[in-house]
Amino acid sequence: MPRRLFSLLPVMLTGSAWAADPATAPASGTPLASPLSGSQFVETLLGLAAVLLLIFALAFVVRRFGNLPGMGKGRIQVLGGLSLGSREKAVLVEVEGQRLLLGVAPGRVQTLHVLPAREDSSFGAALDDAVSDTGGAD
Repeated sequence: MPRRLFSLLPVMLTGSAWAADPATAPASGTPLASPLSGSQFVETLLGLAAVLLLIFALAFVVRRFGNLPGMGKGRIQVLGGLSLGSREKAVLVEVEGQRLLLGVAPGRVQTLHVLPAREDSSFGAALDDAVSDTGGAD
């Protein structure tokens, strides 16, 4: 893909020179403006900057809001992992509220431990519990 874009670069830079039809060009000996004049070069750079800004903005939005429900997240969430060797890992996953500790090796996945389900893992619930334990900080 990048090769194709680089091969089109000369065409994009000289496109305005091709737009002038020789039959409709002024008959006098006035030369055509250079396709790489300062104003056209600045316009091209601004267009490139706008496209790059749009790409980065879309990447940020997808990265920031990509974990919304219905965005292909699925029912399995990887909560964490730990490398145990060069090719082995221990991975903590949550499937429909149940947490599993899995051993992952090349060609093999094995359940190491089933952890009890958490009642409510939200920060708000933990904060409410902490405030109710202290009797409400007034």
